[in-house]
Amino acid sequence: MVESTTTVRHGVTVDFGSIELTGTLVHDNENRLLELEIDKGPAEPISISLQGYGLTPEPGNVFIKDWSEHCGLTARLAKTGLVTPVRTLTIGPFLTTAYEVQVSL
Repeated sequence: MVESTTTVRHGVTVDFGSIELTGTLVHDNENRLLELEIDKGPAEPISISLQGYGLTPEPGNVFIKDWSEHCGLTARLAKTGLVTPVRTLTIGPFLTTAYEVQVSL
């Protein structure tokens, strides 16, 4: 039997700063993916890939950007206990911030 690497939590409201969305928070540990599945429309991605910078999060963790529509998202998710920040990264030509977080579903 193959063990699933995906965990979910239903009825989660995520505050994106300018909008709140409620749905099912899905963490795919194998692919280091965290997204919010909502009833209407496509899933809202929360995590990002930094493989282009040669970075891969540790098992159980994902990366979350802290710019554009995700500015402050990590802090809001941490406040609700959904993630725990592990380290802060400065990436790219504009020296933007991203966080590696441990997912707590």
